[in-house]
Amino acid sequence: MIRSLLCLAGLLTLLALGPVSSALAQQGGAPADKPGIALVKPQPWSKEDQATALEFQGVSNHTGYYQFRTAKQSALQVPTAKVVTLILSPDLPPTLSSASQRAALQKTVDELAASAKKFPSAARLLDQAAAPLKADLQKYDAGSVKESGQWLPRSSYFQQKAATLANGLKQEILTAPKIKELVLEEDQYFLGLKELAESEPSVSTVMAGVQVLYNSRVRQDERAEILRQLNSPKISFEQASDLVKKLKGLQPQEDAAANLFVQSWDASLTKAAQLTAQIQAVQSQFEAAMSDPGTASPVLSPDHSASLAAMTAGVKAYRAGSPPVMISVPLPLADALTSFGDNLPVLEKKISEKQLLEAKSVLDTLVRQAATIGVKTTESLAGAQARVNGDVSKFLLLRDEAKMLADNSQKPEALKKYEQAFELIPAKDVAEQIEAMKNP
Repeated sequence: MIRSLLCLAGLLTLLALGPVSSALAQQGGAPADKPGIALVKPQPWSKEDQATALEFQGVSNHTGYYQFRTAKQSALQVPTAKVVTLILSPDLPPTLSSASQRAALQKTVDELAASAKKFPSAARLLDQAAAPLKADLQKYDAGSVKESGQWLPRSSYFQQKAATLANGLKQEILTAPKIKELVLEEDQYFLGLKELAESEPSVSTVMAGVQVLYNSRVRQDERAEILRQLNSPKISFEQASDLVKKLKGLQPQEDAAANLFVQSWDASLTKAAQLTAQIQAVQSQFEAAMSDPGTASPVLSPDHSASLAAMTAGVKAYRAGSPPVMISVPLPLADALTSFGDNLPVLEKKISEKQLLEAKSVLDTLVRQAATIGVKTTESLAGAQARVNGDVSKFLLLRDEAKMLADNSQKPEALKKYEQAFELIPAKDVAEQIEAMKNP
């Protein structure tokens, strides 16, 4: 039975002698213009180990026989039954640059060696066929690679290949609309680098560099999404805090906008805490300074005024820094305290000068803000407002009564009422009436 000896993965072509699988049979007898070795038995019934090697330059398959072209004969016919096997000389691979290619070539050499051992008569010819393959293996193992038939130093070859693949992958990474949709393990450039790294460990450094760029791009997109969410006016402080925590884990120093936000956030948190404590301290001072409802109008001490001025300056500076809006600071309380600080001296002056109508206007404004500051302030301002409103009501009543008396020619009584009204509030129109009555 005729059988095939070797399978040389495309490098060594076997002409198996089965009726259908034979390459020559498929060619319908067309010659294979390729050198090789035929192992031929003396007689069809001879044992295979009696076969001898026939070196040929070409061969064709015909019904019942093979026709060989040898160095001495152009058409040597040998019955099919006498041919044990045909081995076409293997071609040198045009490219030998990877571990898998080396393994395939080594397999060819090993199979040639096995055939030489099995058929000693063909050993010399098989060894000759294996010699150039072994030479390629030696060059590869010595640090060279072959590309399109040309031998190159391994380092320069892999550097060039890796650089080309890495540049292509970097371009993809930089231009990908959504970086997470670019899966490295499925990308042709990355897979190419991975294959190169199996043959040349130094390519791993190039892969690591590409991975660094990829991770950087992933962080860039994640930072952009977090900043977008942080710009939402509906976000709460708790939500913002969680997002900033994530942002800090994404190397914000790589991105000017992210780095600026983190710095602003941290600085604003510190300032907000300090400013809140300062506002609350001034609030406590206000509450402590507020007089009882039944006593005179509230008055701030110089120390309280100084604390208030420092707080007001701090609030102004904080707002000028455009802090993140979700950071909570009791700014309405600060505004109310500042308003009180501005208006209490005015109120004190108006009351001391008995300009109660103007004092009433100031008090109306302060009373609306008093609840923001505290209970004591609210009660104190309410007491002051009640006293001023009472005096204003008395004034208005006395003035109206005086006018009515004057209109009824009861000048002495009218003058008395005007003087009582003037005692409460030295209004200009009342003073003019008194003067007119005393000096008609």
